[in-house]
Amino acid sequence: MNRHVVPSVERVAEEVWGAAVSSSPVRMISRSSRLARIAVAVTMVAGAAGAVYLVADSRPSVAPASPARVYSDGLADSYDGYTLIPITLPSRRGATVLEFRIVGTDGADNAYFQWVHTKQLHLYVLRDDMSGYQHLHPDYSDGRWRAPIAIGDGGAYRMYTEFTPVGRAATDDPTVLGVPFVVPGDTTMVPVPAPVAQVRSGPFTVTRLDGPANLVSGQQTVLSFRITNADGTPAPLEPYLGAFAHLSNFEVRTQKLMHLHPLPTSLNGDLPPADGVLQFHAVFAERGDQRMFLQFQAAGKVHQVAFTVFAT
Repeated sequence: MNRHVVPSVERVAEEVWGAAVSSSPVRMISRSSRLARIAVAVTMVAGAAGAVYLVADSRPSVAPASPARVYSDGLADSYDGYTLIPITLPSRRGATVLEFRIVGTDGADNAYFQWVHTKQLHLYVLRDDMSGYQHLHPDYSDGRWRAPIAIGDGGAYRMYTEFTPVGRAATDDPTVLGVPFVVPGDTTMVPVPAPVAQVRSGPFTVTRLDGPANLVSGQQTVLSFRITNADGTPAPLEPYLGAFAHLSNFEVRTQKLMHLHPLPTSLNGDLPPADGVLQFHAVFAERGDQRMFLQFQAAGKVHQVAFTVFAT
């Protein structure tokens, strides 16, 4: 059995004394009295121990922080035991078909996910300057997911797949995987627009109710948008993909994706807001520009607007 040897007070005192004397620029201290040395060193040790005790004792008693939960955001191709494997990615401008697989830890293809907002899988495509946003819905056959896509300009893009595995509550966070791809050729970069309070789409105006105000990162935030007709009356919103709107938020710096849906305005969530106001709860993890794409359906047509919001 191993035993820890506890040094005597005298031994510790001798070591402390030796260190103090050897580091002193002036060596005028007599070495004749061993007891005197021990007494002085013991005082030094006791004083140091007392100081450590006071520092440690003055700290508030705080329980260890629990590790923060990590959510998937489309910046990795693997998460939650699922991996996104691209097969055919756009390599030129124009219309093409995007193909990919999603496999589990056993390497087998996954074709069945929960039906969330009327779809098993949602696909997003965005260029790194926050332009060219597309929200698509692939079909599955022969071990592959496929979606027609049109690329209007060259540049660096990222595709995102969002799905909810079978067995997970439909209200829990989905799994979001992503991979980048590049379309060669001349590229016309589009600057990220400055924050504004209103954006139009066809006959409808979408107003951010708190104007172009900055938000605070790390805090629960309520984003409110009012959608109105040309005469200012509430727009006749219709369900689109199981909700009255979809809000896809991307951090401009990192391209992280956060997909949000409005809070229900009725007990069953089946009635549009009478005042045309849609509210979204969100927490922005980091400071910086956010680019939001809001999609809604009115008068039988899907409309899309975009807002820039800065989180401090």
